[in-house]
Amino acid sequence: MQHRALFSGLAVAVLCAGGLSACLTPHIQPPASPAIIEARTAAQAKAPACMPGGLDQISPVDAAFAFGDTEISPQGGQRLAVAARWLVCNHSVETVIRPDGDNHGDDAHMDALANGRAKSVADKLRELGATGGTLRILSRGAPDPVTAPHLLINATGRGW
Repeated sequence: MQHRALFSGLAVAVLCAGGLSACLTPHIQPPASPAIIEARTAAQAKAPACMPGGLDQISPVDAAFAFGDTEISPQGGQRLAVAARWLVCNHSVETVIRPDGDNHGDDAHMDALANGRAKSVADKLRELGATGGTLRILSRGAPDPVTAPHLLINATGRGW
């Protein structure tokens, strides 16, 4: 009988000690990782407000370049920012970039300039978040083959 009482008492003591041990363990909150912080920030971010108006009010867009340059001018960058915001809300609309040179130099030089300008426009649109739709880059002087409604971006300079 004494063994039974001793065993019961020991069992109760072990259960109580086990239950109380959780109370004595310090709780540490580890800092959130950068990935978790980024995910939380993205979840709380508001979607960009869509601009009113249709394609006819925004197209064509003239992305301006300085003479002989492939870097988008500040004014051209502002126009592309407006177009990119519109494309984010209308990502199913195809975008056509029509580049040109400056009518100065041989054909190879003007083709290289036009290609550089088209790449700058495409990179800027992606950087601004317009990544959802189809993007078509024409070669210099090529006619626009797209018959469906689309956003046209002229990547041209002064053309002296």
